[in-house]
Amino acid sequence: LSLILRGRQENYNIKNLILPLSIFLIGLLDLIWYSAFKVDNSPFRATYHSYLNTAKIFIFGSFIVFLTLTSQLKSKKESVLYTLYSLSFLIAGYAMYINSIHENDRISFGVGTATGAAYSTMLIGIVSGVAILYTKKNHPFLFLLNSCAVLYVLALTQTRATLLLFPIICVAALIAYYNKSPKKFTSSIVLLIAILASIVIIFNKPIQNRYNEALNDLNSYTNANSVTSLGARLAMYEIGLNIFIKSPFSFRSAESRAESMNLLVAEHNRLRGALEFSNVHLHNEIIEAGSLKGLMGIFSTLFLYFSLFYIAYKKRALGLLILTLGIVGIGLSDVIIWARSIPIIIISAIVLLLVINNRNNTIN
Repeated sequence: LSLILRGRQENYNIKNLILPLSIFLIGLLDLIWYSAFKVDNSPFRATYHSYLNTAKIFIFGSFIVFLTLTSQLKSKKESVLYTLYSLSFLIAGYAMYINSIHENDRISFGVGTATGAAYSTMLIGIVSGVAILYTKKNHPFLFLLNSCAVLYVLALTQTRATLLLFPIICVAALIAYYNKSPKKFTSSIVLLIAILASIVIIFNKPIQNRYNEALNDLNSYTNANSVTSLGARLAMYEIGLNIFIKSPFSFRSAESRAESMNLLVAEHNRLRGALEFSNVHLHNEIIEAGSLKGLMGIFSTLFLYFSLFYIAYKKRALGLLILTLGIVGIGLSDVIIWARSIPIIIISAIVLLLVINNRNNTIN
C-alpha cells in the first residue's frame, strides 16, 4: 500500500535516510534484545512482548517513513485536514460521556491506564491541532479550540506530566507559526492563558489533589520513603543509572535487571518503591534504554530524537517539530517507545505530519 501511494519519487539522499534509519535501529535493537534473552515461562513475559511489539512496529514503520520522505505525496484536499482536526473533539466528547458515568475517577477509556490515555490523547491532539494550521482558515482561535478539547481530556486523566507539558507545546506552536504576526500571537497567548485558567478553575479540586500528592511524594522521598508515585520514579532513575554505570557496554535481560534492582534495594531500602515496576519499565526513555541495552540503547534513543528535530528543521515541518517536543517531553518522565498502542500512534503521526507538510512550509 505504501509503494502504491508513494507518489513521484524524489532523489535518495542522506537527509531522507536519517529518520527511517533511527526508527529501524530502535526496532532492530529491541528485536536483538528480545531474541537474546526471552525464554519460555519467563516471569517477565509482559516486558519481553512489549519490546517485541515495539520492534515489529518500528521496523515496519521505518520503511513507511522512508517511502513518505522519498515521495511527493500531498494531501491536496482540506477535508482530510478537517477530519484530523475533529479527532480531538471526538475524544473529548467520549471522555465527557465516560466522566458522566464514572464521575471523579481518572478516565482511561477502558484500554489501559489513565496515564497511557493521556499520552495517546496528547500525541493525537498535537496532530489534530497542527492539521488546522495547514488549512486556509488557519486562525489561531481554531488551534486553541483544539487545545481546549485536549486539555479537558488531560484534566480528566489527571496526568501531571501532560498537564504541564501540553501548554508549553501549544506556546511553541504559536511562536513557530505566528512569529511574523505579533497581533495574532499576542491575542493567542492571552486566549491560551484564559483557557488554562478556566481548566484550573473547573478542575480545581482534582488538580489541587494531584499537586498536594506530588508535594507529599517529594517529602516522603526526602525522608527515605519511595513507595509513592513520584518517589518510585526517582528511585527507578537512581537504580537505572546505577545499573548502567556498572556495565555500560552490556545488554542485560529483564531478569538480570530485576535481580540488580533487588540487590540495590537490599543495600538501600529507601529505593524499594522502584521494585513495583521491575516487570514494567523505569519511566524514563534514556534510563530504560541504558539499563537494558547499555550505550547502544541510549545512542539509539538520542539518535531518534536528533533525527526527528533534524528532519523537522530540514523540511520546515512545524507539525513534526511540535510532535517531537511531545515525544521528548514525555520521555523525560515515562517510556512511550514501548508496547504497541503509542508506538503505532508515533509512527502514524510522523507519516501524517510529513504528508500534510508537503502542502506548504510553515517555518521560515
